[in-house]
Amino acid sequence: MLCIKCKRELPENAAYCSYCGKKQTAKQTVKQAKYHKREHGTGTIRCDKRYKKPWIAVAPASKYGQGRQYIGCYDTRREASEALDDFIRNGKPTLYNATVGNIYEMWSKTHFKSVSDSAVQLYSVMWKRFSGVQDMPIRELRTAHIQEIVNAATSKSSCEIIKTMAVMLCKFAMENDIVAKNYAEFVKIPKFKKKEKRIFTREEIARLWQHSNDKRVQTVLVMIYTGFRVGEIRALTKSSIHLQEGYIVGGEKTEAGRDRIVPIPPSIPELRSFIADWLSSPSEKVFDITPQKFRTEIFDAALKEAGIESKGLTPHSTRHTFASLSSSAGIKPESLQKIIGHAKFATTADIYIHQDLAKLIGEMKKITR
Repeated sequence: MLCIKCKRELPENAAYCSYCGKKQTAKQTVKQAKYHKREHGTGTIRCDKRYKKPWIAVAPASKYGQGRQYIGCYDTRREASEALDDFIRNGKPTLYNATVGNIYEMWSKTHFKSVSDSAVQLYSVMWKRFSGVQDMPIRELRTAHIQEIVNAATSKSSCEIIKTMAVMLCKFAMENDIVAKNYAEFVKIPKFKKKEKRIFTREEIARLWQHSNDKRVQTVLVMIYTGFRVGEIRALTKSSIHLQEGYIVGGEKTEAGRDRIVPIPPSIPELRSFIADWLSSPSEKVFDITPQKFRTEIFDAALKEAGIESKGLTPHSTRHTFASLSSSAGIKPESLQKIIGHAKFATTADIYIHQDLAKLIGEMKKITR
């Protein structure tokens, strides 16, 4: 070996130069490993630093008589290479052919544990809209397929829920290295003309009172005078009703609406007797019933009993009716906001407060010459 300084001949592995005294430890230069291109027909590995797992493995185009097939994203090139080699040897991965329906089943088992019963019911109903793609491999699902489902919905809220579900399903597939892109994120929500929600008129409320000996009608009247959503009414338990103190604790959906205090109107003593009957329920839950049965067996049946045309009226109409009655009665905006469970009064005013024609005409009479 030669001295790294004076270049004189030294014994092999000498620690110091016997001529100039220089220590024979040179700085080691680390050369970055050079990756060789894979052989033709064995797939491709590429790096895309936009992804959390940047190394992407793609199967060869001729393997199954199809185009180039995405295998997955990996932390390192070695992992991607091993996955690709395993694919070449053994065929497609277990989840490679997972359908949209398969992904929904796997996703829902985990996701449904973290949401309310009403949310589970809503997802289950919306899932039926995916019937046309449920048997399709999710790796073949594209924006156009999801957009078609969204476009078939009849309300903005339904469109948003469908898109949200599709985004979560595709994200689940990405987390399991089945797809590389979340095509649901590119779906556009159609514009809808804002429709005025139908509320119970004073004449219809009077009809309900005329039939208030019916327990189903009593339930609708309590909803009209408390503003509880149908899911919130169904979630009520005996312990959440404080009859002697005159209020109910309930609510869900948002932070502002969850577990809020809703007073029972003291000027309507009949409501207390209606609610008192709820406490005779054999179970802790006041209404141990599905949303669909609540709609048909309680709400629709109550309207039929009172002789009210049900077209345009839903259980949620009671909440809109409550907001309008409260506003007309002069309840302070900040109080109504807390009772109805909104973080901002603008939401209450823009969506829930409805003015009847007679009141609007009365207001117009104030304009004089």
